[in-house]
Amino acid sequence: MDKQIVIDVERISKYYGIKAAISHVSLQIGQGELFGIVGGNGAGKTTLLELISGLKMADQGSITILGKDVLFQYDELKEELGMHIQGTGLVESMNVREALTLFQSFYKKKYGADRLIGLLGLEPYADKTIKRLSGGLRQRVTLAIALVNDPTVIVLDEPTIGLDLEAKEQYWMLLGKLRDEGKTIVIASHDMEQVQRYCDRAAVMRQGQLLACDPPQSLISQLPGGGMTMEAVYMYHY
Repeated sequence: MDKQIVIDVERISKYYGIKAAISHVSLQIGQGELFGIVGGNGAGKTTLLELISGLKMADQGSITILGKDVLFQYDELKEELGMHIQGTGLVESMNVREALTLFQSFYKKKYGADRLIGLLGLEPYADKTIKRLSGGLRQRVTLAIALVNDPTVIVLDEPTIGLDLEAKEQYWMLLGKLRDEGKTIVIASHDMEQVQRYCDRAAVMRQGQLLACDPPQSLISQLPGGGMTMEAVYMYHY
């Protein structure tokens, strides 16, 4: 990898009883990389993101972000981490600007609310109640909340579920802009077309194991008999 390593995952495993949700997974993610994680239900994608985010503790192995141990130095890291929140239920009665101001109050480092609203194209909706917005706009607000502390690393778990194709495309375009700003983005997704178009690399998981990790076009070229899409990669490893 030519880029400076931001996330270093070394042989991590996570068990629930005797079942391994994650089994001896190692990977490195570089600065300014948009990194996709794909796989079927139960592949371990969400668990891997929870481990990277410090929300769960690995049973084996280690994870460092920006050279700091996620488990033991989390208080130092939280200012550099932005995470997708499943749903906006806690703030649905607020307007967009109020929600961003609330979440900004939890951090020392801040991404200016007006600048964030402008970046995500939320100007016409800044004073509108979140629960009255469309699904695509609500997901943009959720992304905005993940960015309130101007994080270096952004972790997103299936943020476009339920969105129509146009809303998905707009969301991925926003991720591309953030990547171009130098942010490191890790996203679990079933949006194979967008993973192929936007991700620098993608990890393919099945039953808690990492099967492959390469740029999308390399994964496609490795398919037996040839292939043309990340959808074919997904189906082959499903």
